[in-house]
Amino acid sequence: MQRILGLLAGLVWTVGVLSAQAHPDFSGLWKQNMEKSSRTSLHSYANRIEHKGDTLTVTTITGGSRGESSYDHTYVIGKETHSNDREGDQFTSIVKWEGQTLVFLTTEKEKSGTIETREVWTVSTDGKTLTKVHTSHGPRGAMEQHYVLEKAMP
Repeated sequence: MQRILGLLAGLVWTVGVLSAQAHPDFSGLWKQNMEKSSRTSLHSYANRIEHKGDTLTVTTITGGSRGESSYDHTYVIGKETHSNDREGDQFTSIVKWEGQTLVFLTTEKEKSGTIETREVWTVSTDGKTLTKVHTSHGPRGAMEQHYVLEKAMP
């Protein structure tokens, strides 16, 4: 009887550990490998990500011909958000899990039409590479871009 209880306790512990690790942790500083990524006008691109529970805070740092700039955005996984930009474009976004990947779905309504965007984030099994696949379609056609970001060591 004790042996069965021990096995059951071990099984419950294993299931608890596996479910706690069901989704990868995106936390860290991720620097884009410009040679392995789709072509861009930027000289550098990085994301500093803080991932706690269902909250994802992303600081994006870009470097280009005009220098460096950064901006922050906080996402709540599973929660739809609505926003407007300075030009009056309306955005509806949701971030959700699909297996081990994080999917960002955005609809942008602008004067010339609607742009649908899907961005999929996947972390490699060793936790050192973040791959982003960004697809969009709208009035200017369809586009797909691939970005490879490497985790910076602290």
